[in-house]
Amino acid sequence: MIDVLKSGKLNNRLLCEMVTHENFRRFLVDAEIYIDRIADMRINDLNVMLDMVRLQSMEQQGAEDGDLYMRTLELAQVQPEGYFAPVISGDLITILNDIREAHKKDTTTADEYSTAAEVARSLQEAMSLEGSPQEKRIRGYLATLGIDYDTLTKEEFVTLIGILKKSKKLKDNQGSQRGKASPQFTHGKGKRKRK
Repeated sequence: MIDVLKSGKLNNRLLCEMVTHENFRRFLVDAEIYIDRIADMRINDLNVMLDMVRLQSMEQQGAEDGDLYMRTLELAQVQPEGYFAPVISGDLITILNDIREAHKKDTTTADEYSTAAEVARSLQEAMSLEGSPQEKRIRGYLATLGIDYDTLTKEEFVTLIGILKKSKKLKDNQGSQRGKASPQFTHGKGKRKRK
């Protein structure tokens, strides 16, 4: 164990927090009961008794194996693995949830804030404003970068358009633009479409 801890392959801080958690002893006791099969004998005894009652009922009452009462007695039998899996996982998840909550504000913990959701919201908002398809596309690109299109000065807008005109993605989808006037971009406060 000392070699494992010294190896640096484990998160020793997390391991220490788990071991010192108030429910860790219960988790270990439940694990020991399962591993050493301490409760298995009692579970098996109950299963044998239920099976005997089921078989006697079938003989005495002529009940069929698939009727409600017989099936109930059959399903009432418990397998040790099926019984202990939720017990042990419940112990462990309680410990992990408490540690997780305690680390909620740590710098190494991921934020609950969803960047994807924010970008999707910004794109949706940009697309709902009036303007040419190119202007909407520019608004969308800027929204993904967290830049409010409406805060650009005219000089910034001209510079931005000069750069974005070099993009193959901003070309019109109507084929070649040779000999045609390039799309006009105007800088103005976007207005929401009326519904």
